[in-house]
Amino acid sequence: MLRSQVARKVTQLATLTLGFVTFSYLSNVSLTQSGLNSIQLQSAQAADPYCGPSKDKAGKLATKFFLYPYMETFDPACQQHDACYDDLKTSRKTKEQCESEFRRNLYKLCEDRSLWQKVSQDVFGMITNPKLWGGIGMTGACKRQADYAYWAVSQFGEKVLKDANRAVYSVKVVDVKAKRIDDRWSDDELEVCVKVRNDSNLATEWDLVLLDKKGGIVDTEPDTYERNIKVGQTDQECVSTRGTTSSISDLGSQAKVVVRIDNTLGNAPFTPIAEIPVNTNRKKDKFTPVGFNQPSIMESYQQLKRIKSGR
Repeated sequence: MLRSQVARKVTQLATLTLGFVTFSYLSNVSLTQSGLNSIQLQSAQAADPYCGPSKDKAGKLATKFFLYPYMETFDPACQQHDACYDDLKTSRKTKEQCESEFRRNLYKLCEDRSLWQKVSQDVFGMITNPKLWGGIGMTGACKRQADYAYWAVSQFGEKVLKDANRAVYSVKVVDVKAKRIDDRWSDDELEVCVKVRNDSNLATEWDLVLLDKKGGIVDTEPDTYERNIKVGQTDQECVSTRGTTSSISDLGSQAKVVVRIDNTLGNAPFTPIAEIPVNTNRKKDKFTPVGFNQPSIMESYQQLKRIKSGR
């Protein structure tokens, strides 16, 4: 009984708020195209002090769209997210961790609002922003907007990090193995498998390349696309002379296998970050380890930072 009475009161309050907001809007602007434009402009202007890049106009407008009408409510989470980005290189956090903390903080802000804020903001938000429809419960619309904000920074935050030199793209070679494949009727073949781990603070893409003794490409894997590798993820690829016009004699006594990553926004050639020498005179038809221990870009960065700090 008590629960139904509370629900009825909330519904009445929501209806009252809806009527008040609708009346305020319709009494201040006419329903012409210029009137609708005025609504959008006023919404953007009202958000000016809160959240989003201050110098990038496009980024600021996008941020307002993905936070409206919760800009002031969400501002503490925005400030924490900015601080997380600022400290990304030194904290060893990842971009994904900053994003996850951002969403958790937004959700908590949605939940911690007063009843009046929940009703007034959410009803107003649903009137002016149809993408908030479908939220569940008293915090549904707010959390739906929080999800949009999380999506926005997940998609577009990489450029901010790269432009501000906060991003470190890196993968670490953690295991290499190779085998010589016996061919009774022709020249032997070689297969090399390399396992890497993304030890950076950003997701990236990588591939593996086998070179002949003249530096020409024998095999690239994947051959039609690059492999996505998330922060902390381990992945493996194998390259081989099989299925190519080359054989083991074209590789020389020491084959070269190159690990490449995408460390540039937009379309650009991949960057080699590790060159692995592999002896071709090895055990046949059985994978054996290949010794390789090279610091990754992230490890080198951390070492340089320690040297500069005198530790």
